[in-house]
Amino acid sequence: MSIRSKWCDVDKETKKYIKNRDKCCVLCGNTNSLTMAHVFISRAHGGKGCKENIVALCIKCHKYFDNPIGKKERELSITNNYKVKRYLIEKENITLNDEFLDSLKYKKEIIPFEERQKPKIEQRCKNCRYLVKNKNNKSTIPNYYCKKLNKIVGKNNPKCNKFMEVR
Repeated sequence: MSIRSKWCDVDKETKKYIKNRDKCCVLCGNTNSLTMAHVFISRAHGGKGCKENIVALCIKCHKYFDNPIGKKERELSITNNYKVKRYLIEKENITLNDEFLDSLKYKKEIIPFEERQKPKIEQRCKNCRYLVKNKNNKSTIPNYYCKKLNKIVGKNNPKCNKFMEVR
C-alpha cells in the first residue's frame, strides 16, 4: 500500500466514530449498506480519510454524490453536496477556509535528485562462475544448477557463502 493510499484510507477507529456520529445515511436516512464518502476533497484527489472529511452515505446516495450521470443526477448531486458539507460543518464545528482544505489534501514529498538514496547493488548468483544453465529441462522456464552447492537454484538467489565472481 502506498503512502498516498494510507493517507486517503479510513482507519477502523474513524469508521466507528463516523458510524456512531451519523448512524444512517446523511442524505436519505437509510441504515442499510452504509459507505464512507469523502466530502471536501475526494479520495481521487488525495483527500484525507479523517472524521472532518468523511460522512456515512448509503450506496445509492454515494453513487449520486460521486458519479452523477445525466442532467437530473448532476442537479441532485449539487444540492446533495451542499447538504452534506453543511451537515459536516455543523457536526464537527469546522471553519471552512484554505488552511483547512490544505490540511485535508495529500502533499507529495519531492526529494531533490542529489539527496535520493541510490539502491544497493547486491551480488547475486547470476554473477557466480559456478552457476550453469540446466539443459535437461523440458520447461520453457530455465533452471540453473550450482556446481558448488550441487543443487538447482534460481538465477537471482542472494549470493551464497561459496559465491565466486565471474572474472
